[in-house]
Amino acid sequence: MTLNLVAPAHIGRRLLCAAGVGLAAALMAAPDAHAQSADTVGVHYTPAIKVEGTPLTLNGTGISYRAVAKLYTVGLYVPQKSTKAEVIFSTGGPKELRFVMLQGMRVDEIGKVITKGIESNSSREEFFRLIPAIRTMGEQFSRIRRMNANDTLSVEYVPKRGTMFYVNGSPAGLPIADPTFFPAILRVWLGVNPTTQDLKDALLDHRAAPVLEALL
Repeated sequence: MTLNLVAPAHIGRRLLCAAGVGLAAALMAAPDAHAQSADTVGVHYTPAIKVEGTPLTLNGTGISYRAVAKLYTVGLYVPQKSTKAEVIFSTGGPKELRFVMLQGMRVDEIGKVITKGIESNSSREEFFRLIPAIRTMGEQFSRIRRMNANDTLSVEYVPKRGTMFYVNGSPAGLPIADPTFFPAILRVWLGVNPTTQDLKDALLDHRAAPVLEALL
């Protein structure tokens, strides 16, 4: 995948071309009004994993759509489970986002969603500072190209090491050291402007209060 991030003066035009924006917008559109877990489509995430010897717990899972088509599921693993995004961001230690493909797709489609989501949840200055990390991500994704149904893509963060991408358990490249990169990726799904509110709620395992109770 080539993200064309070499010349800052042309970043907006190149990254947010009509095709890229249209694809990212489609990927961000979910048809349901209720958050759904990955179990809804038969994808089961183990409730706990270890990253660099640190136990992580499954915070929540959700489904990403394009129109009515289910694209992939995503699970969030954190050291301490929480229903509040600000707690997730402030908790130190390793974290992991794990995607399971529900259909074949080019990995650069996810790359475009990440890039657009980072921009939507960052100041202009923050976004420009992240360009080298985004470019490295694009270079690693360009070697993967396409993923098939049931393939996994993991985004793992370990303090002092950085962000690693894994495809079916194999590293896609070297760690991306910028410590602000993983929080920026996490904001794509948990930030103020998430891909969809439903998916954000699902990853936070949010359960809305019953209507009758809410009216009391």
